[in-house]
Amino acid sequence: MEELLRKVKKELSNISDKGLTSSNLDTAYKLIDIYKDIKEADYYEKCNEESSHYGARDRDSRGRYTENYNDYDRQKHSGDYGYYPLNEREERYLTRMREGLYNYNEGRSRYRDGGSKERMIDGVDMAMGALVNFVEFMMDNVDTTQEKETIRKHIDKLKKID
Repeated sequence: MEELLRKVKKELSNISDKGLTSSNLDTAYKLIDIYKDIKEADYYEKCNEESSHYGARDRDSRGRYTENYNDYDRQKHSGDYGYYPLNEREERYLTRMREGLYNYNEGRSRYRDGGSKERMIDGVDMAMGALVNFVEFMMDNVDTTQEKETIRKHIDKLKKID
């Protein structure tokens, strides 16, 4: 890619030296487009190498773009007193719930505009599945019977929702 980028820069420099005319306008447009694509690919590759997802979008198991809330949450709460970062499993479940809600809202909007309700149903299923996994994870990791009773109390509340 570096070689291609070098050639594109050279050609753009030649056009710049000769002056932009109607005969080389289309070529300049295409070269600029190639240049931007290469730079964008380099940027996202760099983001992935640094293992920082800021600016890059993740994909879920179906290949759909998802929102990445983890970095935002860490930045937002990094100076807050009493904020404790979540472990990977907790973050994964919460992120999955957010993705499900995002997909649900997106699907609901499309359904209202005459689209299929499949994405809406998938979003609800994804969010609720993650909620169940999160509650199971909490139940497995609490230490006292009081904590377990508190979780059971809220599970009972969920059962009563109609």
